[in-house]
Amino acid sequence: MQVFEGKTPAERNKLILMIALCLVALLLVAWSFGFFSGSGTTKRNTNNSNRTRRTQTASNNSTSTANLRDDTLVPPQPIIYTPPGTTDVPGTGRNIFAYYTAPIRPPQTANGTAAPNVPTAEQTPPAPPPPLILAGVSPSNVYARTGEFTLQVSGDKFTPAVRVYFGGGELPTRFVSPQQLSATVPANLISSQGNHEIVVRTGDRQLFSNTMTFNVTPPPAPPFTYVGLIGGPSYNDTAVLKNRSNELLNVQRGDVVGSRFRVTSISERAIEFADTELNIRHTLPAVENRPGNPDNRFNPPPRSAVSDDDEQ
Repeated sequence: MQVFEGKTPAERNKLILMIALCLVALLLVAWSFGFFSGSGTTKRNTNNSNRTRRTQTASNNSTSTANLRDDTLVPPQPIIYTPPGTTDVPGTGRNIFAYYTAPIRPPQTANGTAAPNVPTAEQTPPAPPPPLILAGVSPSNVYARTGEFTLQVSGDKFTPAVRVYFGGGELPTRFVSPQQLSATVPANLISSQGNHEIVVRTGDRQLFSNTMTFNVTPPPAPPFTYVGLIGGPSYNDTAVLKNRSNELLNVQRGDVVGSRFRVTSISERAIEFADTELNIRHTLPAVENRPGNPDNRFNPPPRSAVSDDDEQ
């Protein structure tokens, strides 16, 4: 053959192998399409029959559709889905996701009319902070009946028009700086114990501060009981005192007892002391004479005044 002319034996073998492979491939393709068993014809016939059936079904559907009424105007209906395996049980008509909330009724008075709408604490807006700041006072407390004193007030944003008010009354105030004021508290305002409010403000109340409490405490009192009087010549009397340990003490005018109380006056009815630290006077009345009182001997009847002639 001319194809093999001029070829070497190796090249002839390769060419023969290639031709054989091509023939095998063609045979496999022909077999897959059924050319050897006649399946290709059957398949073509089947396809044709399927086309015929689809055409007949379409014609039947078109005929039946023409006989049906036009449902384009029917409103859409909800789709009811029933899960498989469930039983058709009539429902109670209650929505488990709906929570009942009682209506809010306005408060009413005793006669049934609506009460006025009074805002609660939650509805009331907080009060604005005061424009002035009261940080502290010195002294912060005093003893009652100690007399007039100077009150130093510290804070911020003070002006010369600001005054110090003690217990609601205005005090003579001196402007020192925007952070300090000085005021004089008279003795009559601290004549008794108690708490007093201190505030800094202007006369027109346009500027005001927060409020602080000033405490007036009772002063220390002599821890004694006045038992009685022992008279002496020239009114050199001796007073008998009883302390808290029920011990008796004999004192005279000028004596200091309890490390701070000086005896200033002795009479049959009372004894007076002066506090050497606070300059406060205290008066202790004599105990009442009672029958059977073991201290009755210290309460003799009033002695008459002794003249100079009797003493001579």
